[in-house]
Amino acid sequence: MEKKFFIKRRTALLSFLSFSFFPSFAFSDENSNIKYMMRSHFIGSKNAPIKIKEYFSLTCGHCATFHQLTLPKLKEKYIDVGKIQLEFIDYPLDRLAILAAALARTLPNDSYIEAINILLNKQKQWAYSNKPIDELMSISRLFGISSKDFEKIMENVPLMQEIINKMEKESKQFNIESTPTFIINNEHKITGAVSFKDFEEKLLTFVKSQNS
Repeated sequence: MEKKFFIKRRTALLSFLSFSFFPSFAFSDENSNIKYMMRSHFIGSKNAPIKIKEYFSLTCGHCATFHQLTLPKLKEKYIDVGKIQLEFIDYPLDRLAILAAALARTLPNDSYIEAINILLNKQKQWAYSNKPIDELMSISRLFGISSKDFEKIMENVPLMQEIINKMEKESKQFNIESTPTFIINNEHKITGAVSFKDFEEKLLTFVKSQNS
């Protein structure tokens, strides 16, 4: 059932990308540099013994809760002291989430992580708005994006396609079924917006079993 749900969601996203909603657009060399836009983003030391992948959707309420309540404590106790490296991986659950992910990946000056934090902290402001695209445009202005450039981002179908392709690849590799999902050292899984205490307990249990 969950696998069918994923297939239906992916089909819907692909249909959205191919729909005539998008006008034809001639991308510049900079905008067509999809490989650069799709680069990985981390916080924490590359030498950290614990590597965590976080799969999140920018319209997911549980993802916002994790970033607001659990991540700050995880960052202070484990990430900032070099014990954990956290990788952010887009896993958009709907049309609006993929537009927001494309926006974050297109922003200049390596602002992806800052944008993710803002989008999740302001999620109710834009994701539940009657005019979510207008709200996304307002957020993009915080990063110096003009209205014209914002429109180009919203039309960057190749980038959105790559986001979906990566989502599908990661889902097959780690059997991602919901957001947020966390993969620890490519082996263990935590799902849901668990509290810091529960997250820490599960994390330490996994690490202990791995080292035993």
